[in-house]
Amino acid sequence: MSDILDGLRRRLEQDLAEIGELVDATAPQTLEAAGVILSTVLNGQRVLCCGARERNDLAHYFARLMTGQLEHPRPGLPVMALSEYPGGKEPFVRSIRALGAQQDVLFAVSCNAVDGVLPAVRAAHERDMQVVLLSAGSEDVIAPHLESQDRLICIATERRGIAYEAQLRSLHILVDLIDRQLLGLTD
Repeated sequence: MSDILDGLRRRLEQDLAEIGELVDATAPQTLEAAGVILSTVLNGQRVLCCGARERNDLAHYFARLMTGQLEHPRPGLPVMALSEYPGGKEPFVRSIRALGAQQDVLFAVSCNAVDGVLPAVRAAHERDMQVVLLSAGSEDVIAPHLESQDRLICIATERRGIAYEAQLRSLHILVDLIDRQLLGLTD
């Protein structure tokens, strides 16, 4: 039993170290994304959130944190999670076309490149919205689908479990950065 627990502890330490390295590597992009989102809400615009398949939970969680709070009390911000329509061939497109406006932001989360969110990204671009994409995989595969004003936070791993945990941690950091800038926190 002790060998099993020791192996589990080693694996956990390795995984946590890898997640830390992945999140640390995206720090500059996360800071830029926080600035884009904060600027958008301070200018009276909205952030629409969506996610591909199981990542939709992360998009909804981000919207809950932004309308509620993470660690620091603040007023709710105009961030809303979009829902998929059953049987839709292009998830979120109808919602983006109905709700999105010029200078709004689409915050999208995908598990691999732009899989599952590409139609939403295209619809946002049609509406002259900026896109903040939190994804995993290769930045080289994702970049051609984004425009120059868009922001990408790319978790560079193919390990799905590690990518999900790193994306969750990145969400927390993103909300914390927004809160710190909004509230003037320095600690």
